[in-house]
Amino acid sequence: MLRFRNRFVLPAALVGFVIYLCCTLPGIGLLRAQDPGLDAFRMLHAELRERMDDDLQGAVEFLDSKIAENPDSEDHHVLRHSLASRFSDQQDDQKAIAQFRKLLDFYLKRADQSKNLFGAWMTIQSMREVADQSGNDEALRSAVEDALKAFGDAPAESNFELLLPLSQLTVLKAQMMVDAGETEAAEELVEMQINRLRGINESADADEVSMTTYVRTLRELTGDERGNDPWRDGYIEKLDQAVEVALENYPQSTALQNDFAEVQLMMITTWKQEDPAATQERIEKVSKRLARFAIKNRSVQATLRRIELHRERMAAAKPVASLVGKPAPDWEIDAWVNVIELDPETLKGKVVLLDFWAMWCGPCIATFPHLREWREEFADRGFEIVGVTQYYNFRWDEETKRASRASEDVTPEEERRTLARFLEHHDLEHPVLVTPEGSKMPGEFAVRGIPHVVLIDRQGIVQLVKTGAGQATADAIHSKISKLLGDDEK
Repeated sequence: MLRFRNRFVLPAALVGFVIYLCCTLPGIGLLRAQDPGLDAFRMLHAELRERMDDDLQGAVEFLDSKIAENPDSEDHHVLRHSLASRFSDQQDDQKAIAQFRKLLDFYLKRADQSKNLFGAWMTIQSMREVADQSGNDEALRSAVEDALKAFGDAPAESNFELLLPLSQLTVLKAQMMVDAGETEAAEELVEMQINRLRGINESADADEVSMTTYVRTLRELTGDERGNDPWRDGYIEKLDQAVEVALENYPQSTALQNDFAEVQLMMITTWKQEDPAATQERIEKVSKRLARFAIKNRSVQATLRRIELHRERMAAAKPVASLVGKPAPDWEIDAWVNVIELDPETLKGKVVLLDFWAMWCGPCIATFPHLREWREEFADRGFEIVGVTQYYNFRWDEETKRASRASEDVTPEEERRTLARFLEHHDLEHPVLVTPEGSKMPGEFAVRGIPHVVLIDRQGIVQLVKTGAGQATADAIHSKISKLLGDDEK
């Protein structure tokens, strides 16, 4: 899915999406509740749900027949989302994608009406969710290409509301190009889109919509997807500046207040970890500003609480400078995952990478490919990775292949099973220790945000501490591992 730190459309929410799409998209009418056709839509939707419960394939044939009777009815076509949702729930990703593609084709054939760009964009978001689940993005690539081709001439310069879907589709295309090894072309595509948005926002025509689009496109480009690795670090400062300018121009915008708060959270906890004093200064500065927004904005309230918790962790954590060059602190172990048992003594004489992480942490997940690569490259030369996490009351969902916070208490044994399934799902084979409740280990290892890496040499001395994701951080860690293993001496 396209993300602004959260995915827009999840399988469990697809029915809500259908109602949203039919009732609120531009051109359908803000007063759709007064539309007599809405009752007919609801009745058709209810009948389709009943048929899906009894015979899913029969429900497909039923909706196809209704669409054949009313081929131009968006209300009918959009119900393919319900079918796709049910197929996705049953892990039949091919049929789910087929339903999404039919809905997308409905919008593409009507690309002369700019409002249909929104329907195409949101359908592709849902297609990406299924592609992520199945690991097959061929259909998604085709969908993005077709949508950009069909809506490439949409009048975004005169209708700024079209900028966001076009920008997000462009970013998604670039991310997939990186995955396909077309990095240089992807960088050119991203630069062209960013220059377009920057030009609009530097003109006299700039407004809240155009500025919000610029901010959210930069947020997408700095997300934890691996496809952002070539440019993420370069756009972090631009995002920090852009959201500041946008909020100065539109201080009452709830959307921009939320963007500002979430960007500051990332700057404080993930992106800018090398200078604790600067981080503390940023916390002091933005907390006062966010407190004013938080009076009426609950989302900002929640983000501000997370920043305050991070401030407390920083106060409890050792300074990085007091850690590097000194013997590594002792480990606090409640249990092991991915290994029956591991005595830290057996790691003496090895270069050890401690990786502090959590299942809910997107930037942590973005580092997994690097962890796999480093272990494969260096394992037979006296190198080991040890993950460090804690209990978060998470439970594994076998159907969706995801871990999420449970509403009821999860036992430590069950959460360790969740961790094991999570690690297996991500092809991670290194041992992971779970710290006991109230452990001081994170503070002893200067953890102020995650992912947080501590690199320990063969003599047990801390040689490198890095917090955050991104290619520059990964390159620095890889270089230090090579040096500690003696590559510089060859």
